[in-house]
Amino acid sequence: MGLFKMRIMFLLLLSLSFCLGATESPSTTPGSHILYLMHTGNTEQALRAYEALRQETGSHDFELVERIGLVLLDQGFRIKDPETQLLTLFGAGISGNEKALYIVEDGLASNQQELELISLNFLARYHNDRADQILHRAMKSNSLLIRLEAAFQLADKKDPKAVGQIEGLMSKLPEQVWAIFPQLFAISGTPEAKKILRKLLTNSNEQIRVASIISVAQYGHDDFLPIIERLASHHEVIQQEACAAALGALRDEGAISKLQQLARSPNITVQLAALQSLYALGREEVRGEVEKIAKTRDLFAISLLGNMPGSEPVLVELIKYPDLQVRVNAAAALLELQDSRCLVPLCPILIRDSRDFAVVKVNSHGKSLSAFKVVPSAKENFAQEPIVLEMSLHLREALLMKAVELPEKDFLSIAHKIFETQQNDLVPVLIEILENHPTPAVIALLKKYQEKVGAPLIRNYCNLALYRLKEPGPYADNLRDWVTQQCNVDLIQFRPVVPWDMRVSTGSSFELTPQETSRLLVDSFESFVSVQDDKGIDMLISVIQKGNSKNKYALIGLLMRAIQ
Repeated sequence: MGLFKMRIMFLLLLSLSFCLGATESPSTTPGSHILYLMHTGNTEQALRAYEALRQETGSHDFELVERIGLVLLDQGFRIKDPETQLLTLFGAGISGNEKALYIVEDGLASNQQELELISLNFLARYHNDRADQILHRAMKSNSLLIRLEAAFQLADKKDPKAVGQIEGLMSKLPEQVWAIFPQLFAISGTPEAKKILRKLLTNSNEQIRVASIISVAQYGHDDFLPIIERLASHHEVIQQEACAAALGALRDEGAISKLQQLARSPNITVQLAALQSLYALGREEVRGEVEKIAKTRDLFAISLLGNMPGSEPVLVELIKYPDLQVRVNAAAALLELQDSRCLVPLCPILIRDSRDFAVVKVNSHGKSLSAFKVVPSAKENFAQEPIVLEMSLHLREALLMKAVELPEKDFLSIAHKIFETQQNDLVPVLIEILENHPTPAVIALLKKYQEKVGAPLIRNYCNLALYRLKEPGPYADNLRDWVTQQCNVDLIQFRPVVPWDMRVSTGSSFELTPQETSRLLVDSFESFVSVQDDKGIDMLISVIQKGNSKNKYALIGLLMRAIQ
């Protein structure tokens, strides 16, 4: 059935339910009258009628709210305006309502890459046959990016047909791009996928072999160890590096002598990969060799020391070095070791100033080693590459999340600087961290900045945290006042969508993430409705009725999710 016919059928069913629900007189049934107004496009009038009904009955009719929401979402996605379609897609996806799944499906057929990518990620949250069928159809997209994203989602869901689809896609592409596929087969991990991985491990293209070695190690497929041991004996240094890292990651005790041999390689990254694996296999004495290489200011060696307790003295010396790249990597390693001496050199990364630093990850040729690279004038250098800026933010967020493992006073000193310097892009994650560690000192910090003049975003995020932590005080009222003032703000804005193979793991699954102020608005509404706060629900309905006409399509999705 075509999407247009499905939509017509949907509207006919709603109309039929309207008629059947009004057996005596449709015009005298409040719910039927409200739905009639919605179908005729009189949303504001329909919501006023719903508010009157709610006042009369003294409670919300969540079944009626769902039906109102479905009509509103359907209307939104039929508006041929990209911003409205994006917000409607967000509303349909975040609602989690299977009756709105056709909107997500329609987004996938929109021929707008951003909408298609967002649709795919929402589809991954549904666990039913229809959603899986839609993902399979996405494998026929004209966009390679969309097909690769669909392949990732199918592999991640362990779909039984995923491997065949992924292999079919790979066969249609030139061999030069095959290096992206081993990770997909390794994620799937089925016997069929492993059979393909065995072929890729012996492919004539070194980049494909290296990607396969790294992928099987990353996903713990130790049944490939005999192949990796053989490959480690070859002379290609990039392959040797990947094999050396994989032998340690897969805990191959029988490879100790081979690793010791590779640790004497003339190639520095092969040495480091082998030393890293020897350390992982209990040969802690090799730390001294890594420290020796780190003292030559090798960034990969410095980064490795973050997993080797006892290397703090060397790292402390390196954070004094004039080279910014050396200082930052040494500080990140100290952070891994929960050493508070990391704070001063990390500040330029977490606390942005006139230098406008971005931080990106760089990998060795064998993909087994990584380090940070700091780039100044980020907005200027990456003006045409918003995904790079988004990835830098992901890394900064990950560093901040790691910093919570420091002593509380040290972490709170970072929080204080973020609030004081109004690092708004880090505030949502910082608030989440503070909420998860509600000590007396944290509560005091939140109460202090809940009163910060000239920083409405920070002030209201602190209000939100204190409200969610159920601290006594005017925090809910303060938040409602702020939300009410936002009724007519510009559209809810979203951060760029990063393709699956470029994402930074921060311990959470992918989400379409609103930007800071938009996220506060969305989180505030979500918090009110999640606890069935009648005042909050009333306010959300009022904002949908009277606020920015485009935002309502996103906000109705939040309301629908909360009432399920």
